[in-house]
Amino acid sequence: MAEVQGSKKKKKKSSKRTRKEHRYTGEQTYASKVAVGVGMLGAALLGAGVYERWIFEQPKSFAVYLVALGAFALVGAVAFGDLGTLPVRVGDLGIAIERGNELERIGWCDLKRVYAEKGKLFLEGKESTSAINIAAQPKAVARILAEGTRRIPEAMDVKRAAIEGLPTPRDDDGEVLTVDAPQVAGRTCAASGKTVAFERDARLCPQCGEVYLKDRVPKKCLTCAADLGERALEA
Repeated sequence: MAEVQGSKKKKKKSSKRTRKEHRYTGEQTYASKVAVGVGMLGAALLGAGVYERWIFEQPKSFAVYLVALGAFALVGAVAFGDLGTLPVRVGDLGIAIERGNELERIGWCDLKRVYAEKGKLFLEGKESTSAINIAAQPKAVARILAEGTRRIPEAMDVKRAAIEGLPTPRDDDGEVLTVDAPQVAGRTCAASGKTVAFERDARLCPQCGEVYLKDRVPKKCLTCAADLGERALEA
């Protein structure tokens, strides 16, 4: 009886990968400490004014000024301090700023210019520009510059003097998160100009995340010049 040998099927290597990003919460800066102090003083003045005007048996006429001054100090502390420094995420999907439950995200391929000015790092995209306080987010800024230089060097326009003293990015910086694949349906193929209708029809540049239709992937990425071809990732 002839022995039947089972054929071994080669598993097709998936072009998908696990995507990660680092999440950074803000660090307290000198400005935020001043804002805390002003806010505490404002709260004390406001409380004293309310007590003297509406609770004390013999209301004082100057209490109205205490209330006004305290309220002004509180509003100023909130408006001009960086008490609410927003968390920043940096990783495979680009850069994201957390605004409550919403993520203001910009992909590496969508960045047109990154530059530093007046203590802030500006991220200029195709449709809008975001800013990150360098003193409040030194680790996030350092990673943005390191990742940006590797992924989209043409968009980096940061003078060395503006970023002196930044730490060296480390693998364990911040909170390391695993993130879902980006939504690419509705985006435009960088090579053909056609709209991507379905996720399965899209391929992404592994370096900058630029989007292409699977049958229009060039040999080199049109945005960052990275080698593509078979290196392109499934969306």
